[in-house]
Amino acid sequence: MSSFAARRDDSTAAFYDAAAEGRLLVRSCPVCSTLHPPQTRRCRDSDRLEWVEVSGRAKLVTWAVDHSPPLCPELARADARTSLYGIVELDEGPWMQVAIVGADEALLGEGTAMRVTFVRPGGGEAVPVFTPA
Repeated sequence: MSSFAARRDDSTAAFYDAAAEGRLLVRSCPVCSTLHPPQTRRCRDSDRLEWVEVSGRAKLVTWAVDHSPPLCPELARADARTSLYGIVELDEGPWMQVAIVGADEALLGEGTAMRVTFVRPGGGEAVPVFTPA
């Protein structure tokens, strides 16, 4: 199995600090108040986005099984040979590309209620993943 490690820097420290506490942060534009996924660096209205906490509740938009070797055991499915990834729409609006854990894809459907949880791949930084609510 290959390894996966999230790396913090000055611009992501707040995100990883919150994740370590079990809180999910996204970006908010101080000009137009639009919420963006965490990886977004700028809005059409501002180059300076702020971190804001969201509920961690979402609905599943789409998903796929990745048949390549899992990036790490924490992201692997029960068979330890595949992973499940998808796109969720947070209750607050933004869409996020995420790993889905603890789910049987046969029981998933568009609109399935999801909730955030956090894993520490390789014992490193906590990262958000989603599981059925």
